[in-house]
Amino acid sequence: MTKDHRSSTMELFVRWLASIPSVFDGLRWILEGGYRGHESVFRIELSNAVVSETSQRVLDIGCGTGLHAPRFKADCYRGVDLSDRYVQAARRKYPAHQFDVGDARKLVFGDDSFQTILISGLLHHLNDEDALAVLREAARVLKPGGSIVIWEDIPTTSLWNPVGAMIHRLDQGDWIRTPDQYRQLIEPSFCIESERTFRSGFMDYVVFLARPK
Repeated sequence: MTKDHRSSTMELFVRWLASIPSVFDGLRWILEGGYRGHESVFRIELSNAVVSETSQRVLDIGCGTGLHAPRFKADCYRGVDLSDRYVQAARRKYPAHQFDVGDARKLVFGDDSFQTILISGLLHHLNDEDALAVLREAARVLKPGGSIVIWEDIPTTSLWNPVGAMIHRLDQGDWIRTPDQYRQLIEPSFCIESERTFRSGFMDYVVFLARPK
């Protein structure tokens, strides 16, 4: 078996594991260090966006199995994901919250519908054209004065994190970008207020807080 064939077989195996919601959740929890890095995102970037009033609506684009849903009041939160299997898993775990199967490039919501938008680990699955379409839709449904928090995988370059580098090579996302490349995608639709990189477990990320133009 050649090296390329072994790599292809491993990638197919990883994709199969990721297609099973319960396995996907367990693997993420392990690889991302119990989401300790994610806690810092919510504590810092989302400190002003965590909903305290029912009139403030949150849209979680690419919600997956509903990882972030419990952080928000059920009547304020809306999650959308392209995967029916993930959405069904999210509904089972958090029946009080609302989750929809939908294409983030063509959101069904009206203009200025949400005070806060969250995009987590979605853009690195999309080519530039589709990523730009998602961000344009996010800008359309975000209220004036609202906020969007975007965090995405970035290449792991540290020699002290070989596990993270290996996982990124096997990741289903084919478009893991540098912070500068993500910035170029975001800036046509939003004004970036802050940017920082962080690590959660073995995984390296960049997180942006932005506002509508």
